[in-house]
Amino acid sequence: MLKFYKDRWIGNKWASIDITPVDEAYFLPVLQYLMATYNIPKPRIILDVDGCIAEEFLLLSCPVMMGVDTWTFSIAFEQDEIRDTVYDAMIQLPDDYFDS
Repeated sequence: MLKFYKDRWIGNKWASIDITPVDEAYFLPVLQYLMATYNIPKPRIILDVDGCIAEEFLLLSCPVMMGVDTWTFSIAFEQDEIRDTVYDAMIQLPDDYFDS
């Protein structure tokens, strides 16, 4: 069961949704949810030894980045309002939505 928390990235100050547990197995299901829900094309995914990153993509005309590594799993949005819209939708999902 994933939990979602509003936060902010330190470096670029973008509004973020932090996700727990930090588990790379949920990266693609969460990305697929965003792609289906907001009708966005699949962004380029970069895999490295610590996890994966979706290169910057547009969601509701807002630049977004998503990544999971050893310590964090988050989606960052340049605009707070878009983060809030996505967050509000994600917390309404059934608890086991990403577990199937």
